[in-house]
Amino acid sequence: MTSKYTAFRCPEDLLEKAKARAKRDRRSLSNYLITLIDRDVSSSAESEPETVGASRVILGED
Repeated sequence: MTSKYTAFRCPEDLLEKAKARAKRDRRSLSNYLITLIDRDVSSSAESEPETVGASRVILGED
C-alpha cells in the first residue's frame, strides 16, 4: 500500500486527545488515525446501502 501525505483541520482538544491515546498505545499519531479510519471504513462498507439510503432521506433525494 502506498501512502500519500494529506492535511486536514482538527479541533485542538481532539488532536491532543488523539496524540495522548497514540502515545499510550505506543504508536505514532499517523498510525493511530489510519487504524481508526480503516476500521470505520471497513465496518461501514457492510452497512453502506443503509447509510446511503439515510443520506437520501436527509437530503430529500428520496
